[in-house]
Amino acid sequence: MNAQASRQVPEELHGSAIDWASIHVFASIVNRCEDAIISATIDGLVLTWNNSAERIFGYTASEMVGQPLARLLRGDDEQHLNEHLARLRRGEHIGCYETVRHSKSGEQIPVCVTCSPVCDISNQVIGLSEIVREVPSSEQVGRVERINERLRAMGRLASRIAHEINNPLTAITNLLFLIQRDCLTAESAQYLSLAQGEIARIATISAHSLGIYRYSSQPGLCAVMGIVDEAIIQCRDKIETAGIMVRRDYHPVSMISFHRDELHHVMLNVVKNALDAMPSGGALHLRIRGRRDWVSGRNGVLITVGDTGKGMTPETRARLFEPFFSTKDATRTGLGLWSCAHIIAKYGGRILVKSNESGTVVAMFLPS
Repeated sequence: MNAQASRQVPEELHGSAIDWASIHVFASIVNRCEDAIISATIDGLVLTWNNSAERIFGYTASEMVGQPLARLLRGDDEQHLNEHLARLRRGEHIGCYETVRHSKSGEQIPVCVTCSPVCDISNQVIGLSEIVREVPSSEQVGRVERINERLRAMGRLASRIAHEINNPLTAITNLLFLIQRDCLTAESAQYLSLAQGEIARIATISAHSLGIYRYSSQPGLCAVMGIVDEAIIQCRDKIETAGIMVRRDYHPVSMISFHRDELHHVMLNVVKNALDAMPSGGALHLRIRGRRDWVSGRNGVLITVGDTGKGMTPETRARLFEPFFSTKDATRTGLGLWSCAHIIAKYGGRILVKSNESGTVVAMFLPS
């Protein structure tokens, strides 16, 4: 369930028997749940639709709220739903059962459903709630095991590489220091400063991979606009070569508590992905706004990065944050967005992606 979902509930679905304030109290728990949590009227019209329901079935809250739950069903399953609704009206508990639901793309999704009646303060049945969990196939289980093994192998390889690159990193750092003593143009000095910053960042990543360095428990304050602009500067060659127009729409925002290297990693990956989607030119839209997270109530910053590329297929969107998944050439690891989502979640933020034939928008909420 989300704020948009509750606002879009049709007037005829609002009733004095429904305690909407209580629903919002539990919104945070519902939205962070890995299972789809759906509530509906006793006639089967959807009232609330959480983030996991969007992820599993592909429908957004605005597409499902007010619509029949039967939209997810086919054939005999619709009759089974009518039977369940009749039992719920009698106050019976349906319990847990396995069935097949259908996604927006038409894919059949094996699920385990726990269905229960929802009652008002006078114990009258006014609706139903469903907790829907995907039932993993043997193929999915095998894929997860293969991913975990690859992650372990990557960890071992990262430690070995980190150990080997420390000496050349030190040499490059010393050479950059010597160059800094020469007379440089303002532009060259800026590039030199960026290069020194990147070398320092590589050294930090290297030490972190070896387990020598641990981020402090108190991240530093970061200026979001400066870090976003750094990512643009680092991609300047690609932007100019492809003829991409960069449009900035920044509003003054407070600094956020974040490890700078991690925030830089996130922004660079998201910007590079947007540019890769526009090899023949287009527009890159960057927007920064102060926002309050409606779930947690925390203040923060909303960063959106949009491109006018060809967009992604539903299959690609479904696996976007899966490690080692990539639609690009074989030299890519497929760990970019996976690591970005991991970093943002660690700070209590969220990342959402919307894509169609007109382009893709990545929205990131970062608590301040």
